Amino acid sequence: MYVSPPAPLPSTPVPLVVRLRRACLTAAGVLVFGALLYAKGIPCAFARIFHTPCPGCGSTRSAVALLHGDLDGVLRYNPLGPVMAVLIGVLAAQSLVSVLVHGDFQGAGEGRVGRVVKRGIVLVGALEVVLWITRFFGVLGGPVPV
Repeated sequence: MYVSPPAPLPSTPVPLVVRLRRACLTAAGVLVFGALLYAKGIPCAFARIFHTPCPGCGSTRSAVALLHGDLDGVLRYNPLGPVMAVLIGVLAAQSLVSVLVHGDFQGAGEGRVGRVVKRGIVLVGALEVVLWITRFFGVLGGPVPV
């Protein structure tokens, strides 16, 4: 005999004060993480273990080079880095909005923009792997220094 699962309980809205507190914590976490990346405070685990650059190596340095107007540095480090940084930034903004609206991350990556961002992250990630492999054959000056 089949017994259907119980119906989900109606969700109670999260109070505004709680949503604001969670949004502030989320924003602070994103800012701290960004500051650590900018300050080179988070080492690449892949590079430390395998002593070779990872497929995304140079992405942070590339985004910082773009912020400083150094287009040569963008190409030297990782030309796809700024694109990935923008996609991740949009996803982070969606996450923050979701926390403000729902009190959690349930709305992050949803909707038309979310679908485009998620597909973009997968596509740019795949292109970074292709670029990573071709750099071992000397493309764009070879592998990024670790």
